[in-house]
Amino acid sequence: DRAPLEDSTIFAPSWQFVCHVSDLPASGTAVRYDCGGRSGVVLRTKAGGLQGFRNVCRHRDARLVEGDAHTGLAFCIDGRLRCPYHGWTYDEAGALVSIPAGQHFDEFDADAHSLHPLHVAEWHGLVFAAFQTPRQAVEQVLDAVAGTWPDLTSMRRVIEPRTTHCAADWKLACEHTLDIAHVDIARPALKPRLFAPLVFELSDGDALRATAAVATGALGDTWSSRMCRPLLRDRQSSPARAEYDYDWPNLLLQLAPDGQYILQVLPGATGHSTLRELRYAAPDSSREMRLLRYTHQRVRRQAFAADVRLLARLQQGIGMLGADESGPIATGEVGLRWFVEHCRARLSARATSTRRLRG
Repeated sequence: DRAPLEDSTIFAPSWQFVCHVSDLPASGTAVRYDCGGRSGVVLRTKAGGLQGFRNVCRHRDARLVEGDAHTGLAFCIDGRLRCPYHGWTYDEAGALVSIPAGQHFDEFDADAHSLHPLHVAEWHGLVFAAFQTPRQAVEQVLDAVAGTWPDLTSMRRVIEPRTTHCAADWKLACEHTLDIAHVDIARPALKPRLFAPLVFELSDGDALRATAAVATGALGDTWSSRMCRPLLRDRQSSPARAEYDYDWPNLLLQLAPDGQYILQVLPGATGHSTLRELRYAAPDSSREMRLLRYTHQRVRRQAFAADVRLLARLQQGIGMLGADESGPIATGEVGLRWFVEHCRARLSARATSTRRLRG
């Protein structure tokens, strides 16, 4: 089961992170991305621009681009997309340019069978796409909270993208990302921690800004956390911290001294989601930076595994009582309140619109 209302109201018109510009370095390189029951493909054109289309052939609806199992990356010869089912071929503008000999159709209009385009945008080297017209341009959303961030175009991928199944609904996973009350309870001080709990800034828009200072040491620190904290501090002249940008509905961007971390929560069947992790960083092969990235990733991997287990436990509890019986949200939970209010506003607005149409 899926939630069609969430797919059409929340995910279809939202900007979704696709890749970094360095993942599409040359003409013909492409990347497939899936979200909310839809599939898209973004292609680098011969002129150096970006084009995006729904990843489905206009003949019999076969998926055009499969891409690498982990990265979604692919290469389209001569910038053309050829359907693996019946061989219909489209150019980089999405126009149908070739049908294999032997396939004949009465009163056929090739122009009416072009690929459906996507909205594609680039911000500081990050590539986004939307299946339907978004409420705002991606620059309006991101500049409001991350306008002071440096240009990220020179960064490169430093780990292979990783997707992890999570036995929890996408909303629950997003709420957990923004929840700060659990940090000292579910992740007590005896556990290794690199950053203090997030400090959010109030926002009425579709993006939320937060910062987190490098945490102090604690009993029970691991070798990785003890090594990582001083290296994080050495990379910044001002008090060492990480900056965060949460973009509605499901994307967390973290800019730390060692690079850019991206967490994207993709909806699955009811009670399930997929967590997509990516990391990009500026070229730096120094021993200190290599050690910083290595230790940071070790600590992050441990915390991530704990989060996945905790989310499964939370989903089981909701399944027993029902989401409507959940308790109140603390007044200090700025990020969590922001997310819940956005969900209620979008879904209630669509429900009201639907009732009016039926009336």
